[in-house]
Amino acid sequence: MKIFKKVIDIITKLMLPFVVFALVLGMARIILDTPVIFRNPRIDEGFNLLLTNILSMFVVMELLRSLIEYFEIHRLKITFIIDGTIVFILREIMIGSFQHKIMSTEIYAFSLLIFVLGIIRALAILVSPGESLDA
Repeated sequence: MKIFKKVIDIITKLMLPFVVFALVLGMARIILDTPVIFRNPRIDEGFNLLLTNILSMFVVMELLRSLIEYFEIHRLKITFIIDGTIVFILREIMIGSFQHKIMSTEIYAFSLLIFVLGIIRALAILVSPGESLDA
């Protein structure tokens, strides 16, 4: 078991620079795409590019937050994983609605998923791993 924990620790420490690098590349992409936004004759196409890049950065930031939390307490918090999932779903809804490519039934399904994830997140905060609802 000690070897397994050591290997997992090494792997997660190797992931951190890649996530930070992805964050830096994402920021560089936003900066490099700025002239494209101004040269584009249609503002919605440039805004779509900017919106997609910025919302993708939020997903990577949530991933980074989960990874850093793992380094501090050596376990993944379900709340951070759910936060990342909710951010990703909201990203998809915002991009799809801005591009007019998402159906109302998909928005309802995503909304239901976010609602369920919100309930799970609230329960994860109210009930820590060693406690029960009766206590």
